[in-house]
Amino acid sequence: MFKADPHSVLRKFLLGIYFIWSSAMMANAQAPQGEDSAVILMYHRFGEDKYPTTNITVEQFEAQLAELKKEKYNIVPLDVIIAALKNKTALPPRTIAITIDDAYVSILNKAWPRLKQAGFPFTLFISTEPVSQKIPGYMTWDQIRKMARDPLVTIGHHGHTHNHLIHMPPSQATKDIEIASAIYQKELGAVPDIFAYPFGEFSPTLEKILKDQNIKAAFGQYSSAASSNSNLFGLPRFSFNEKYSKMSRFNLIVNARALPAYDILPVSPVISANPPHIGFTVKKSVRGLSAMSCYPSHLGAAAKIIRIGSNRIEVRFDKPLPVGRSRLNCTMPGPNKRWYWFGLPFFVN
Repeated sequence: MFKADPHSVLRKFLLGIYFIWSSAMMANAQAPQGEDSAVILMYHRFGEDKYPTTNITVEQFEAQLAELKKEKYNIVPLDVIIAALKNKTALPPRTIAITIDDAYVSILNKAWPRLKQAGFPFTLFISTEPVSQKIPGYMTWDQIRKMARDPLVTIGHHGHTHNHLIHMPPSQATKDIEIASAIYQKELGAVPDIFAYPFGEFSPTLEKILKDQNIKAAFGQYSSAASSNSNLFGLPRFSFNEKYSKMSRFNLIVNARALPAYDILPVSPVISANPPHIGFTVKKSVRGLSAMSCYPSHLGAAAKIIRIGSNRIEVRFDKPLPVGRSRLNCTMPGPNKRWYWFGLPFFVN
């Protein structure tokens, strides 16, 4: 067990205050005001025009922050969402967490000042090797320690090498995670207990490894709102880059709510039968399932939806998923002009 520094104690105190406030608000609220839903946002670089696939412009980011400052949004530390999903506790509508992967210096210089000015908490997932090797464009450990002293900032685990853990033998993946943990302990005085998978790739094997390493939740990289039915070791995040940061898309995402889906197939995102058998059951209280559309990322068109009974959805397509990463996005109109958004990731070797 590590000895918490004063800043860690302060962060825990602030989180405790938030939990007390949130519980009181929900206790005094009418039931319809709470929902089993949260949206998690994901970024990488800020104002680094050389890397458009992982970068968001400063102007795009400022426009998004301006939207999130509106009173209807509830921006919380990631731990608040994890606890609510684990305990099946309702959250206020439009509850959102902000996450940033890797340790690019533009996070320090461009994102952090703007998030701090807005008063928004966020989680920074750091792979330790690029930082320790002092690769240009990455922060130093001194800079990361400076950020970690901010009560708004939480540091998350992202492995050591940022290689494809899903393709490693279990012993090698475990070693990668353990090396990073030792470096976090040395440089920050603590080992993070939340994890972001490099490239968003996860599997039941990696889930077991993380549980053995005392990780309490882990995050992928696919589009979906999260609910208590989501796998705590495969939670979704909406990613943004220059191409996919238009305000129309952003507004749709931050106003989305989780589709209450359960009995989800396939159980594992690692696909053996291809095309996979995809299905899920939706709570009977949800109306209008005939308006649902499901789009596999490799088709460029909607898949066939088969309704079994009133609330079982089966998704069918004939074209096999390609090798690598694929996704399924299912959306439909919901109450108050907010869309239900349910997604699944697939990984084919």
